[in-house]
Amino acid sequence: MAQKKSIYIGIIMNMSKFTKNKLAYHHKNLKESLVETAFEIVDKEGLKVLTLRELSIRLNISRSAIYRHYDNKEALILDVMDKGYKQLNLVLAPILQDKTHSIAKRFEMMLGEYLNIAMEQPNLYRLLFGNKYHKEYEKSHGHKDENHLMGLHPLISLLVDAQETEGIVLENPMLQLTIIWASVHGLALFLVDGNLLIKSNKEAINEYLKNVLLKVLKGL
Repeated sequence: MAQKKSIYIGIIMNMSKFTKNKLAYHHKNLKESLVETAFEIVDKEGLKVLTLRELSIRLNISRSAIYRHYDNKEALILDVMDKGYKQLNLVLAPILQDKTHSIAKRFEMMLGEYLNIAMEQPNLYRLLFGNKYHKEYEKSHGHKDENHLMGLHPLISLLVDAQETEGIVLENPMLQLTIIWASVHGLALFLVDGNLLIKSNKEAINEYLKNVLLKVLKGL
């Protein structure tokens, strides 16, 4: 009899725990939890692993709970992208705005960090800079604020300062930024795709790219 009572108590406690877990996600934090978990799945396991069914299993919630916030997986992915862009901005912006370093040094540090992110988080990088969801992202999130621009606003400010103090050619900074970003992005894609020649010479290539870009910007 005592054994049966113990079993019943265990069942009740497990049911209570399950109910509390379910109730926890009926509050405002469900949407945040969905984005956070989806972000982790994409980052660590890849976009193909991300499904609404997988999310419901990992968060111990029903599919209908997810549909209260997102009509489909694509809508959730757009918020994952937004989170990714903001995280990039949190890394890159302070480097570019750190006036304890010279403009050339900040530029070098930014290039190195950008490439490190591409190497260390290739799944996320492919999502953020692939073409599949960009059009929809621009429609839904657009340019609400500068946080989704991956440090590009601080980079423009850095280029403007460099024009005034470092002998950078007086040119439209957006054009200069495009050349910089295209060059760094191309190198980052080589790293993401596992090009061994690039990967084994990353530091030297990064240094060379920095010097080439600075010469171009100075019109040399």
